Amino acid sequence: MLLRKRGFTAIGLTVSLALGALGLAGPATASEVSYSSKLTAGAPIGLLVHFKQGFNANGWFGALNGQQALTTAGIPVGSQRALGLGWHVLNFRGAVTSAVAAQAQALMSHQPGVTSVALNTFIAAKPASVARVSGRITPVGFPALTFKPASQVLKVTATDAWSAKNPSSAQVAVGWASPKSLFGFKLTGFKLQASLDSGATYLDVPGAYTSKVRSAIISSGLTVGQTVMVRVAAVTSSGKLTKVGAWSAVASTVPTALPIAPNLITSSVSASVPKASWTGLQSAQETGGLPVTYTAVATAANQSDVTCTSATTSCSFVGLVAGVNYQVKVRAENKHGAGPWASGFKITDPLYSLQWYLNSTEGINVEGAWAKTRGSASVTVAVIDSGITEHPDLDGQLWRNSDNSVYGYDFVSMASGSDDGDGWDANPTDTTPANEWHGTHVSGLIAAANNNIGVIGVASGVKLLEVRALGSKGGSPADLIAALNWAAGKDVPGVPKNLHPAQVINMSLGNPQVAPCDSATAGVLQTLHDMNIMVITAAGNNNTQALYSYPGNCYPTINVGATGFGGDRAYYSNYGRGVDISAPGGDDQNPGASPAETNGEIISTMNDGIDALGKPNYDLAEGTSMATPLVTGIAALMYSVKPNITPDQIWEAFKNTVTPWPTGSYCATAAADYSCGAGIANATAAIAYVIKDVWIGK
Repeated sequence: MLLRKRGFTAIGLTVSLALGALGLAGPATASEVSYSSKLTAGAPIGLLVHFKQGFNANGWFGALNGQQALTTAGIPVGSQRALGLGWHVLNFRGAVTSAVAAQAQALMSHQPGVTSVALNTFIAAKPASVARVSGRITPVGFPALTFKPASQVLKVTATDAWSAKNPSSAQVAVGWASPKSLFGFKLTGFKLQASLDSGATYLDVPGAYTSKVRSAIISSGLTVGQTVMVRVAAVTSSGKLTKVGAWSAVASTVPTALPIAPNLITSSVSASVPKASWTGLQSAQETGGLPVTYTAVATAANQSDVTCTSATTSCSFVGLVAGVNYQVKVRAENKHGAGPWASGFKITDPLYSLQWYLNSTEGINVEGAWAKTRGSASVTVAVIDSGITEHPDLDGQLWRNSDNSVYGYDFVSMASGSDDGDGWDANPTDTTPANEWHGTHVSGLIAAANNNIGVIGVASGVKLLEVRALGSKGGSPADLIAALNWAAGKDVPGVPKNLHPAQVINMSLGNPQVAPCDSATAGVLQTLHDMNIMVITAAGNNNTQALYSYPGNCYPTINVGATGFGGDRAYYSNYGRGVDISAPGGDDQNPGASPAETNGEIISTMNDGIDALGKPNYDLAEGTSMATPLVTGIAALMYSVKPNITPDQIWEAFKNTVTPWPTGSYCATAAADYSCGAGIANATAAIAYVIKDVWIGK
């Protein structure tokens, strides 16, 4: 069963978008010159142009044909930028009218090599309450070096440096010898670099590698089971000048560690039902990069423990006493030793009682799914949103760089009103309170840690990849397209390749428009679908047809509507044929019997800052932006138990396991054009459906 198409088909027009949560404004994107403060929602700021494969787009823009045709027609053309998958954005130089933009679109569509043209439009959002100007220092270049750099460093080695003192951590030991020749100059130290993407990119390894150092331990930025490639160069000096010598030959190794705990499926056994099962460790990161076996133990009061071992994901206990119920625990073991025990899952987060949306009668019914999996660390969920702030419930859930900064990317361009003033960069954090910490709230709903602190996410075991595509002033489809490509691991020219491609992408975005999805966004989403990447979108908060809300009206995604505590459509949620499924998004106008502290809204991770970045806290919000990450979290659980699952199979699992609408509710009685989708997402039923393996591999 394929993801179902919606009423609109893709054409070349896009208008504005904003964050999908009620009252939560979103970030922005644009061209090289920022003029977003002068624009209104949906205003054209450039063209999205697709070239046929092999066509030299960069050379063409600077040559004759397209740009010259626009200039001749009096259309002010600015800079251009590649977005990936053959798409480019060509920015207008300043504001233009809709008529001029349409003329530009028509002229460009007739140029050689062009296969599709759409408008890039401004995504309006609430302006920042505090203006900030970042003082930056432009480094002055050193004078030309006149001395010869050192020759190649010799005898570089890289070995797994697993240590019993840090048994679950990845460590690599690097050794080297001095270069053959310094050419008469002074050796001042060494430069060490490592690559985690098979040598495509190398990053500096922080450390003090003086002239006397010939070894180092790399202990941050590594992933257990993932190959690390290292190289070393000597640094020499001549007076105040320094120079890095030739890089050594590359050495590589795979860091190992203890295995993680399996996900226990069977929490109790008896003599009549003696078989216990668990979700096997599959990725190298989970197994510690080594082969594993499993040991399960059955315990009961006043009885001897019974043990069984297995190389698979189940075993049957022999010697259980009849009529006695035994509790089960299991752990994995590799050559380094045994990992932690897994037993029945206990939720200890103090605010869990306020998370009604997880397990109330009309919630997503997640506790049964947690008996099968809480999410695998080998599954990455990309949150394309306004960025992330520091939070104890999220800090351990994020992919990070070797210096412990948040790994990700900021695609908010200058034309969309880049908050930090420098356009695209490698910093996905959110320090702009006009965004109201939307990305932090969404991220917590997906994967807040089970850590005795605050709340718990739907898939607390997965990793989060933070990708900014919206700033406090607005955004554009061009930046969103680049963000989608990068999150999926596709090349975006001028941007370092994503080392942690996502299996699931959450876009809690939604803004009304008067036209179908543009061809650029639709084309990228189809490519991601064909790569088995599941994209989940918000249906929007305008109490109107979801077919008019971008990007949820694009195909193929799973588009999510919002319900309240009682299971009916939230008063703000979009509806109709454009909604695929619904999940709790909160409804403060109909709080029902929800916990009084929540007033029917959704609690998650937040920041207490109003006019500046504040401290981590927890707060309430409502919107399809809150419903969407709940569905995303369930999809991440599906990938955790079936890594080869496809987006179409995920949709089939959702569609066939929903909680039906309450009898007599709006959603139960609405005609198709006013419907709320297939039903309310049910995590326990969906995971059980996937584990049955009725279609995987067919």
